[in-house]
Amino acid sequence: MNKQPIGFIDSGVGGLTVVKEALHQLPAENTVYLGDQARLPYGPRPAEQVQAFTWQMVNFLLTKHIKMLVIACNTATAAALPLIKAKLSIPVIGVIKPGSRAALKATRTGHIGIIATEGTVKSGAYTQALRTKAPDIRLTSLAAPKFVSLVESNEAHSPIAKRVVADTLQPLLHTDIDTLVLGCTHYPILRPIIQNVMGSGVTLIDSGAETVNDVSMLLDYFDLANDSHETPTHDYYTTGAPSMFDQLGEAWLELKAPMHAQHVNIESEPTHFVDAADMPTGKTIVVASKNPGKVKEFKAMFEPAGVTVKSLADFPSVPTVDETGTTFEENARQKADQYAKDLQLPVIADDSGLMVDALDGQPGIRSARYAGDGHNDAANNAKLLANLADVPDDARTATFHTTLVLAKPDHPEADLVVHGDLSGQITAIPRGTDGFGYDPFFLVPSLGKTLAELTAEEKNQISHRGNAMRSLEKVWQAWLEEEI
Repeated sequence: MNKQPIGFIDSGVGGLTVVKEALHQLPAENTVYLGDQARLPYGPRPAEQVQAFTWQMVNFLLTKHIKMLVIACNTATAAALPLIKAKLSIPVIGVIKPGSRAALKATRTGHIGIIATEGTVKSGAYTQALRTKAPDIRLTSLAAPKFVSLVESNEAHSPIAKRVVADTLQPLLHTDIDTLVLGCTHYPILRPIIQNVMGSGVTLIDSGAETVNDVSMLLDYFDLANDSHETPTHDYYTTGAPSMFDQLGEAWLELKAPMHAQHVNIESEPTHFVDAADMPTGKTIVVASKNPGKVKEFKAMFEPAGVTVKSLADFPSVPTVDETGTTFEENARQKADQYAKDLQLPVIADDSGLMVDALDGQPGIRSARYAGDGHNDAANNAKLLANLADVPDDARTATFHTTLVLAKPDHPEADLVVHGDLSGQITAIPRGTDGFGYDPFFLVPSLGKTLAELTAEEKNQISHRGNAMRSLEKVWQAWLEEEI
């Protein structure tokens, strides 16, 4: 019994035509799928770029502990399959050879047509695969680049699709081909229109569906089949918009339950094979901030333990997470959980603020926006002092608070949450020049100084943020190693 999932990769939703057949033929298997919608189409791209993108998809799926890889994309198969097969220790299957075998079996006239992306046609991969087995076979290849866009834009059943398909296939009409290979996994979604144009006398070969026959055989050969009676899981990831992926995927797979594809950013994945022996012994944690100072603080904590620290600046295309919570912890959790889900990496996020007792805890979670969105520290401080104008000095007590949340991808129930506080009071006159925000007005009675009068080292020893960091330091390593 092997419960590890089978991994599928494609430039978009086209590879779901392979998954659909897998769900039918292999109902007990767990699957994980990644569509690189953000960078499609692959067809017009240079082979070297397709190889780089394919390696990024592969390296992402390897983190999901897949037991077999299906390159459910003809362009990627043509450009990268031999390279990937030579490096990975798990079985790797492309879609070109299975489709070629099926076409040779189906043809009666010995004349086979091939429609594919520009990249696949240019590579000659189908020609080589077919002529290796049948040197005298007659072949006619045609690039159909617009078909991918029709599918990805959800126009596969529109009048536009009928016109584009008819115009594109015109060169293949009135030939004696009796078999047509759909050499892109997007094309079967257009199958009814293609069949109507080509006529009932032409057999269409779905190279993706044929590939699942090989998958089934290799599962048995390598004793990898999952014979568990547990309900299988099917996870879907896209580098594009999950809503569009869900809409297309639900329709094509004929799902009864809604699909919930997850957005991921794979641009930081290696564009080449990375041997496990060459991988760093530590892990990666992303700081949910682009603030260099904040990132530097976390690097000082994590990097001595062998953990690589990145920031949101390393992932420029990841969507910004809005803070809509009503508490510091809710805001920190929102950021940590969503960024961890989007990036598929552990993420640390924080939310901090000033709570003044005489103002019922204000400014609180709105500390940075106390005077309104877009206002600066001076405006925030001016509003604070105005609201405290009639409050005596001994009643101006306040607390600086920080909540830190460490989150693992897709497991918000396992969030590590720590807090840090610093008590003080608000002065009427600013003191010191080294702080920022409310620091010049926040007096620490035990020191007789405001935070703006302390050195960075002195401030770190007592600050709410420093206290939260010290609490985190005691527990984060054990948390990071926990299996969930």
